[in-house]
Amino acid sequence: MKTTLLLFVLIIGTSALFAQDKYTLKLKTTQGVPMPNIEVTAVNEDDIVVGKTDNAGAVLLVLTKIGTYSLSYLEMKDFGTYEVKEGFTGTFSKTVTHDPKGIFAEKPVADRSKISFREMSPTQLKGTPNVVQVIVHVKDNDRAYLPYVAFDIVDCVNGIKYVGESNAAGKGTFYLPANVDYEIDLGGVIALRSFKTGDNAGGSAEMVVFYEKTKVNEVAKGDTLIQNNITQTNGTTTHLLFTLTLLNFSGEKLEGEPVYMVAEDKSRVYEGVTGVAGVCTFMLQKGTNYIMNLKYEEGVHYVDVTNKRGFGRESVTRRYRGSEAIVQMLADRRTSEKGFVINHQTTPIRKLGKPEGYSRTTATGFELQFESSGPVGTPTIVGNKLYTQQGYYSPNYYCLSAATGQFVWGVELGEAGISPVVHQSGVLLLNTESCTLYAIDATSGELLWSKWLAGYLYTTPSADDYNVYVVYENGGRNPLRPNEDRVLASFNLRTGAVNWMSWIDNEAIACPVIAGDEVHVSSLSGQYYVYDKKTGTRREAAASIKAVSSPTVTATEIFVTATVNGTEKLIVLDRTTLKKTREYSTKLNPALVTVQSGLQEKMNFNGAHPIVYKNEIVILLEKDRVSAFDAKSEKVLWQKELTTTNNQAPIIADGNVVVAGTNGKLMAYDLRTGSETVIVDTQGIIDGQPVVRNGLIYVAAGGILKIIRSVKKIEWTQWNKDPSHNLAWD
Repeated sequence: MKTTLLLFVLIIGTSALFAQDKYTLKLKTTQGVPMPNIEVTAVNEDDIVVGKTDNAGAVLLVLTKIGTYSLSYLEMKDFGTYEVKEGFTGTFSKTVTHDPKGIFAEKPVADRSKISFREMSPTQLKGTPNVVQVIVHVKDNDRAYLPYVAFDIVDCVNGIKYVGESNAAGKGTFYLPANVDYEIDLGGVIALRSFKTGDNAGGSAEMVVFYEKTKVNEVAKGDTLIQNNITQTNGTTTHLLFTLTLLNFSGEKLEGEPVYMVAEDKSRVYEGVTGVAGVCTFMLQKGTNYIMNLKYEEGVHYVDVTNKRGFGRESVTRRYRGSEAIVQMLADRRTSEKGFVINHQTTPIRKLGKPEGYSRTTATGFELQFESSGPVGTPTIVGNKLYTQQGYYSPNYYCLSAATGQFVWGVELGEAGISPVVHQSGVLLLNTESCTLYAIDATSGELLWSKWLAGYLYTTPSADDYNVYVVYENGGRNPLRPNEDRVLASFNLRTGAVNWMSWIDNEAIACPVIAGDEVHVSSLSGQYYVYDKKTGTRREAAASIKAVSSPTVTATEIFVTATVNGTEKLIVLDRTTLKKTREYSTKLNPALVTVQSGLQEKMNFNGAHPIVYKNEIVILLEKDRVSAFDAKSEKVLWQKELTTTNNQAPIIADGNVVVAGTNGKLMAYDLRTGSETVIVDTQGIIDGQPVVRNGLIYVAAGGILKIIRSVKKIEWTQWNKDPSHNLAWD
């Protein structure tokens, strides 16, 4: 079944205390003939609304129950949905082509990169056997016919383009071989629509293609596009109409704020400015997705325009501290006699209601898919609760039932770009990319405290029973070493009070690691530091260590991946002296985080963070393999090829090394032999570390959080094992 006409007019009554929507459904055949006397059913829990189509193929359904109705007719069960919202009334009209054989079902866009096409007239095959007459109606956004519009119907399998145009009446007639997949190119858009001719050779079929030209004054400024005088009220065939409303944390409209829409494929950047109503509008060219940035915040919103069809429009409202407020806040920061900025402003959060239609049952468990907002990342499990972000480019964060996905609470943070969330003693700790550390009560979702720390936060916080530790650009400078402007700071877990600050030469790799009474940090410059957890007193190893991973700390030793004479190796330091005592001979190929790496990559980075199991086995995850070493002899026990993302750290459980590959498979390797088993194939690109509890695997793949039943009883409930992030097993 393929929807070929979509028309809606939504009338909002803001003072209405009830809901009553009038939904008109029109059914027609693939030849455009109305389908009378067809029973249509709309079901919303116990409310069942039934009607029959009239001679024009139309049926009016009056829908009054708050919630989502599922629509069915003939064999087309649950072919569509319609949501009735509290306090709103409206009318909605939709025309559906009954296409049980899939004649005009959308097909995946073909790869044309290696096809050499030949052209044919649309009527060249008229009168020949095994041909279907296809009549294409070309219409604009107002449903008016468009005459003399050139377009091609493309057969990618046989390398043929049927080149034609609509006639004076806006219709184009083509004679095409039956049972073949086709794509329609129109107005410079490749594969505007795809369909397949059926097995009705000698017959005919009709379809509608909508086309609307983009009318916008666009000026290039370097590699940036500035659009003026956007008057279209809907998107077009080639562009999506996107509208941003920007408010400050008090709900006031922000005027004069620069807004940048950056194409994910780096092909273009649109620049705009909010007006007096806090609104900025763009016509975004389709074919890629866009990430919205503001002057002092990146990754504010994600706009999925890759495969958008029709005349789409999207609008979003976002909160932002405001550029002037940020400049003033930075100017008002106080510095101590040691150079530390000691006052931090709070970033507020606000409660969210239950999101719509985010959960669905699957054969293996259930899935959670919120509005498209980029990768979901690593969730966190605490008891019977699941904590997850909506997506990296969203400020929304949710608490759900770990067993069912049922909504418990939701909050909207002040920014997007949420780090992996650390749970300790009933507190959820997280950084946002730009630029706040939050402490949230895990039970209620109430904000305990927050601190705006820096323009960008590159790492994930760590915690012990009483305190949280985080690395960031402090805003001041070390009077004794002016090149040092970052700090490791310790804050009270429940109040946010500053315990101490200590200088560090650069951003941390991934996160601080807590071991006993110490906090260990590898910096992006390769330096290695150890801080006293109570006082912040700093010790540092020799600069020649050149660390490229977070450390793993045992009772007497420190395992860390480092660059040795231009080659990455696993080295071991004495925990007391911080001197190198051993160097594994095996050359490594770890994922590396650099100054040029993106913020999301840095915040979620793990690289070759060593795992030390009972001082017997060391596990390393490289770019393209998993390796196990004998901790004493340093010999390779086994190696397995597996390409992974650099936000992974293997799980150790039930005598296995469990790790997710970029192929979507969750693999288990016997800890001592390397014997491998596929636990589950997620059928998607994995976004973050899987977590496991009570026989359920929680893994983010392709922007969807998949919850999959497993026979393995593994307990791994948050990013990097626990709040200390020390990957050592006793």
